[in-house]
Amino acid sequence: MGEWLSKKTGWLKTKLMALVTFINAAIGITLGGLLYTIWPDLYFKWYPSIPVFFWLTGIVMIYVLDRVKRENGDVTITMFMLIRFCRFTLALIFLGLYIVLVNTNMQTFGSTLMLFYLIHLGLETYTVYLFEKKRMKREKKERDERYQKK
Repeated sequence: MGEWLSKKTGWLKTKLMALVTFINAAIGITLGGLLYTIWPDLYFKWYPSIPVFFWLTGIVMIYVLDRVKRENGDVTITMFMLIRFCRFTLALIFLGLYIVLVNTNMQTFGSTLMLFYLIHLGLETYTVYLFEKKRMKREKKERDERYQKK
């Protein structure tokens, strides 16, 4: 039974990593193309760092949630909020580094970072929803099996 669960969790992890990669690539290329072609005065040299940052943090988030699920059996709301706090803190550090190191096109960089952050808040919520949906399905199956044994 444990092996079956880990395979299914591995499938969910793979599916979510593919989703994060697709969303980052689609939004990153689309927005980057629009900024570069239609609004070239708003395009900034460090633009590609934003989708890469959110892709990396998204992959790490999925890995951490999957690991917590494997070790504890479930992903708690506390863990989800801790991950959100960490991503928010990392985004602030990323913004601070940009201010200190680059300090050009600040408004565009900040707006773009905020847009990606909001998109990823939705993606994080969807990720935890899928983990929770899987947990509820497993618990229902276990309840049904216990009920049938009685």
